[in-house]
Amino acid sequence: MASFFISVLAVLVNLLFFAITQALGEGYLIPLTETYRETIAMPTFMVMIATLVPSILAAMLYDFLYKKNPKASIQSFVSISLTALVISFGGPMDLPGAGFQTKLLLSGMHLMAAFIIIGGLLIYHRINSKSPQKEGNKKIPY
Repeated sequence: MASFFISVLAVLVNLLFFAITQALGEGYLIPLTETYRETIAMPTFMVMIATLVPSILAAMLYDFLYKKNPKASIQSFVSISLTALVISFGGPMDLPGAGFQTKLLLSGMHLMAAFIIIGGLLIYHRINSKSPQKEGNKKIPY
C-alpha cells in the first residue's frame, strides 16, 4: 500500500511540475520521426508513464531485496536505485531535436521522481523496521 501512495505522489508532483513549466512557456518539444525534423509537444500521458513505471520497478526491487535479506536490503536498494537514476539521465539528455532547456527540465523531473520514490521507500523501511512486529510478520509495501 505504501508503494501505491509513493507512486501516486511521484506522478502528481511530476504532473504539477510539467503543468507549471508549460504555463511558463516550455513547449517540451520531442522528436516525432527518426529524421528529427518534426517535433511534437510531449503528451501528459508520457509524463505519467515515465514516472509510474520506475516507481513500480523500485517497489518491486525493494520487495525482492527485503525478502532476501531484510537487514541488508536498504544499502543494496539505495545503491541500485541511484545507479538507475544516473542511467536514466541518458534518456532526456539524448533526445535529438529537443532543446537544452527541455532536456534540463526533463532531468529535473527524473530527480524529483527519484527523490520521492527512493525517499518514500526509505521512510517506509525505517518505519517498518521500528515496528514491534516479528520479523516474519512485517508487511511488504504492496
